[in-house]
Amino acid sequence: MYYSTRTFFYQNGSFVRASEAGVGPFSQTLHYGYGVFEGLRSYQTAHGAQIFRPAAHFDRMRRAAERLGLPFAFSNDELLTIANELLEINKLKDAYIRPVLLAGEQMALSASAETRLFMAAWRWPKLLGSQPLRVCVSGYARPHPQAVPCDGKIVGAYVTSILANNEAKQRGYDEAILLDFEGQVAQAPGTNIFIEKDGRLVTPPLGRVMPGITRATILDLAEDLGIPAQERAFGPDELRQADAAMLVGTASEVAGIISVDGQGLAKKFGQTQCRKLADAYADLVLT
Repeated sequence: MYYSTRTFFYQNGSFVRASEAGVGPFSQTLHYGYGVFEGLRSYQTAHGAQIFRPAAHFDRMRRAAERLGLPFAFSNDELLTIANELLEINKLKDAYIRPVLLAGEQMALSASAETRLFMAAWRWPKLLGSQPLRVCVSGYARPHPQAVPCDGKIVGAYVTSILANNEAKQRGYDEAILLDFEGQVAQAPGTNIFIEKDGRLVTPPLGRVMPGITRATILDLAEDLGIPAQERAFGPDELRQADAAMLVGTASEVAGIISVDGQGLAKKFGQTQCRKLADAYADLVLT
C-alpha cells in the first residue's frame, strides 16, 4: 500500500529504494518513541503538483524537535526540495508526505546528539473516508501537556491514538474522541474537532490539543466566509448536543460526524456551516 519495489525514500542525504531503507537497531526512536514527524499533502492543481502549506508543517516539526532537544539541521527550503524531488522520482502528484526525524543509537535515557531524516510519500485517500462518521467518547485521554508536549507530532505519543482508535473500532464506531486531563473534549486520535451550534463553530483551544495546520486553515476560512468561530473548552455533553461536528486534519482533510455515542446530531452534514467549510477547504487546496 505504501511502497513497491519501484519506490524511493529519502534517508539521511540520499534517495534509496524502499528495500534498502532501514533504521538503526538501537535508535531511541525505535526503542522509546523519541522522535518527531510530520504529515503533508500534495495536490494536483492547475499549476502542477503543489504541497499545501509546507512551511507551516516544517516549522511545527522544527519546534517539536527543539522541544525534545533533537538536532534539526534542515531549512524549510531544503525540506521542500527533498519533498518535491521525492514526488518527482516516485511519479506522484496527489500524495501524502511523511518526514520523520529519527534519533540516533542511544540506549541511555538521555537525549541523542545525533538525528537522521527519513521522508516517504505515497498515494493515500482520505484517512477517514468520505462518509459521515459515527464517533464515540474514548476511555483513553489525551496525554497531559506537562507529560508529553502537545504542540508537535511526537512519535511515542501516538500510542494513545492507536489505542483509542482500536477501542472505537472494537465498540463498533468509526473513530474516537479523546478528552483532556480535565474531562473536556480534546481531539480525535489524529485530527482536530469542530462542533457547530446555531450556525456558530467552536473548537478546543490550543495548549491541550495539536495546533493543526488544517484547524488553522478552517478558522481562516470561517472568518473569510463570515461564519462565527470560537476557541474554547467544551465537554462531551455539549458535543452530543451539537447541531453538527467535523474532524479536520491533513490526512483526513474534512470529515463530517453523524453521531456521538450512538446519538445522532441534529442536522444533516450537508445542511451545515461545516459542509460549507469542507467545500471551501477542498477548493483551497486545489488552487
